[in-house]
Amino acid sequence: AAPTIDLWTGAPPESGFSARPLPMDKAPPVFMHNVDKPYLRVFRPAKSNGRAVLVIPGGAYIFISIDNEGAEVGQALAEQGYTVFVLVHRLPGEGWTNRTDVPLQDAQRAMRLIKSMAGTYGIASEQVSVLGFSAGGHLAATLITDFAQPVYAPRDAIDRLDASSRTAGLIYPVISMRMPDTHADSRKYLLGEKPDPALVARRSPAAHVGSQTPPTFLMHALDDP
Repeated sequence: AAPTIDLWTGAPPESGFSARPLPMDKAPPVFMHNVDKPYLRVFRPAKSNGRAVLVIPGGAYIFISIDNEGAEVGQALAEQGYTVFVLVHRLPGEGWTNRTDVPLQDAQRAMRLIKSMAGTYGIASEQVSVLGFSAGGHLAATLITDFAQPVYAPRDAIDRLDASSRTAGLIYPVISMRMPDTHADSRKYLLGEKPDPALVARRSPAAHVGSQTPPTFLMHALDDP
């Protein structure tokens, strides 16, 4: 029931979208896929603390795990006073041209859009953080290390805003596309079957940490290597 906000006016960058079945049997309905129009789902607190969080669910870049890593997180953080924007981004394996940049295009636009609406939602534009899970943790890590990387042509005044994050939380994230220190499905669906080494390096955010990377909390699961 949370309201939604479209990321892009008109069609998003890139083309070639083609609906695909999930490569698994009996996938639950909360595994969202076939996203041709990315959007934010908004969870507002009863009383705002002036801060916002962009939440990016995981799903190995195959689907969006919108329930446990999206809606439930949004509700929990809203109860603590945060205004939460859950990102439903495009999936790179669904036919998009320039597939490796599609998720980052949506993440950058989401951060800029949230900052552009700061007054509407009673938040401070410099107090927007990002929280990502699994492959969503990879996208969040890519956002905080490559927030200024040009991945789409600016469309409007929103795209002149900074896409950086105040802080970040990476929960059991994929932070590299290099073998063997990666998640095989996330790598395959983001980069393709046999990616060029330069592309692997470009989308390995652990190697891109710099002086502008925000303070980051990193949490691994027990089964992580």
